[in-house]
Amino acid sequence: MGFFKRIMRALTGTAPTGSDRYLPIYVFSNRCREAVAGQVDFLNELSQTEEGGYYVRKVLHTSGQARCFGQVEVELWLDNNRRLQRHEVQGGRWLTAKEYQAELDAAAARAAAEQEEAASSTETE
Repeated sequence: MGFFKRIMRALTGTAPTGSDRYLPIYVFSNRCREAVAGQVDFLNELSQTEEGGYYVRKVLHTSGQARCFGQVEVELWLDNNRRLQRHEVQGGRWLTAKEYQAELDAAAARAAAEQEEAASSTETE
């Protein structure tokens, strides 16, 4: 019956769109000490598992600032309703949206402090 429901959803245009289509993911790279954001496209990136549900593997790359080019591998398992059940991260750690924003704020504060320090050291010379 699920097969026919999927066909009917595709034909009637009730496929996921906008915020329903993507799952945002956030990780922190241990190598580059940088927060990285990505997203999973429910329409194109999911693979069905034998047990039921879905699986996706993503590799997120850092920005390359500070001349550090790292990557973090994320594996996600979702249920049949595409809700996150389990995640594994290699090369970093998982972040919530709140933790991700805190890491961005901390990085911006560090950058501002470094610029201020560099400006004060050039003035004294």
